[in-house]
This record gives sequence, structure tokens and C-alpha cells, in this order.
Amino acid sequence: MERLAQFGRSIIPPRFAAWVDRQASPIVAALVALFLIVFIYGAATTDNFLTVFNFKTIIRDAALVGIMGIGLTFVTLSGNFFLLSMKETAALCIIAFATGMSQGYGFELSLLLTLAIAVGAGMAQGLLIGLGGNPIVVTLGAAGIFIGIASWWSDNLVVSFRRPNDAEWLGTGSFLGLPNITIAFILIAIVAEIVLRYTNFGRQVYLVGANRAAARATGHENLPMAIKVCTIASVCAGFVAVAFAAQISSAQANYFSSEFGSSGDMTILVIATVMVGGNSIMGGFGSTLRTSLGAVFISVVDNMMVLRGFNSGPRVLAVGLMIVFSIIVFSLARKGARAQE
Repeated sequence: MERLAQFGRSIIPPRFAAWVDRQASPIVAALVALFLIVFIYGAATTDNFLTVFNFKTIIRDAALVGIMGIGLTFVTLSGNFFLLSMKETAALCIIAFATGMSQGYGFELSLLLTLAIAVGAGMAQGLLIGLGGNPIVVTLGAAGIFIGIASWWSDNLVVSFRRPNDAEWLGTGSFLGLPNITIAFILIAIVAEIVLRYTNFGRQVYLVGANRAAARATGHENLPMAIKVCTIASVCAGFVAVAFAAQISSAQANYFSSEFGSSGDMTILVIATVMVGGNSIMGGFGSTLRTSLGAVFISVVDNMMVLRGFNSGPRVLAVGLMIVFSIIVFSLARKGARAQE
């Protein structure tokens, strides 16, 4: 085990190796080393994996889940756990957008309507959480309400709108060889990271998440913070709904359920991006950059499995195993850190 741990330290980046030495046990280094060995072997032996075209495909596939994950990261970092209503928020928003487009409202008005609904959904959940409601219970209840409204609104039918339309530039357009949704993902990731690192709001997110009592003592209550971060997460879900509808010029309430992208439920995928990125579910530690890399990493693993001919079952299993793996590694690291204090 110690030899494997030493090998793990030798193949991982120096900064991460130093973190392992300071905070984690040899078991953590061994687990990371084993995972990297399997991953590198899979990449090297998978046909058509190491190509420029495939890398572009990976980033494009990571974009929708990644954007939602970035929004959810604000919730997690603030110590409010997760929103279990991400896919239901997206479902409500995609029906709203497609309905607007099918009624001839145009892209701009349909987008504003959709984002207004997303803001309302986020603020309502944030208000209840900030007033003391359990985030899991509140967002599960909200999930039922949102999917119910979306199903009733659309009568569980596909809502289509004609092509060509003003939304196609976002769904299927490209710039300099990159899909516009990929560019949007990169820009959102950069802006979110800047907000967290260099603004007062970002510092307040970390403070409230790391120490709720200290934040309250300095005048930073969780109520306004919960409303803000839940609104950010919901707006990201709404934007993803718009982008997805723009790709296929249609919407249905269950588009984000069951097997989204043949790799599992959308909410599970979004939570996986946050967890695999190494963000603490207790708040106060992590970043949207970590989440973005987590989304890309999950997309890499899924892409590798597709090229190897795996169907949806093993791919969904892989996502679940990655969540469990990240929890184990993070828990062991925190345990090692506490032991050294």
C-alpha cells in the first residue's frame, strides 16, 4: 500500500501531491493512483479516443451538465447542500421556452419568460431553505411541483417549434470551430470563478458555507444567501433548458429524466460533477473550476465507455461509482487532516 501511495504521489501533479502529504493518508494516494492507472490505460487502449474531434465532442457533451453544475456549486459552497429539483426546474423551463417559440413570441421574449420562471423557482426554494427548511425536503417538494406544472402545461406532449428559428444559433451554431454551447460553458465557468474568487459576494458564499455562526456574527445571514445561490442555480438550469430546446427545436417534460444523454438522470449527473470536482457538500471548500473539470472528467469517462461499446447501464453505474469514490477520498482526506491537527 505504501509503495502504491508513493507511486501515486509521483504521477499526480506536485501541488496535489503536497496536499496529499499534508492532509491525506496513504490510502487516499493509493486510491487516486489506482484510479489514474485505470484511466490512463483506458485512454491509451481506446480506439479514436485521442483525437482532436473526440476532444471537441467531450467538451460539447460536458457543457449542459457543466453549466448546471456550476450553478449548483454556489448552493453547495454556501452550505445549503444540493437542489434536488435541478432537472424539474429545467423541465418547467424547457416547456416555457418551447411554448413561447411555438406561439411566435420570438427568441428574446421566450428567453426572458423562461429566465423569469427560473428566477421565481430559485427564489421560492431559497426563501424556504433560508427560513430553516431542510434543503432536501424543500427541493424534493419543489421538484414535484415543477414537474407537475410542466406535465400539466404541455399535457405530457412534445411541444415543437419550426425551423429555421432565432434560437438555432445557440443550439446548433458554432464559432471558430467550437459549438456555441461549448463557448457559453467556458465563459460561464470563467465568470463564475471570477465572482467566487474576487468579489464580496463570492467571499460571503465561502464564509456562510464554512462557518454559519461566524457569518451571522458579521451580519451575513443565510436567508439572503440561500435566495441568491438558489436563484443562480435555477437560472443555470433555465439556460440549459433553452440551449437544449434550441438544439432539437422541441421540448417535453421528461427530456431531463431517466437517461439524459444515456448516462443517467440529469440531477444525478449534476450532483456528480460537483462531487467529482472535489467540492465539500458541507460548504466552504471548492470552486466552480473544480466543478467544470468534474463535468469534463465525467464526459471523458462516458465517452471512453461509448467508444468501447458499453450501453447505458454500465455508464450509469460508472457515474454512481465516481460519486461514491469522490466521497470516500474526500472523507479520508478530511479524516487525515483532523488526525494531524
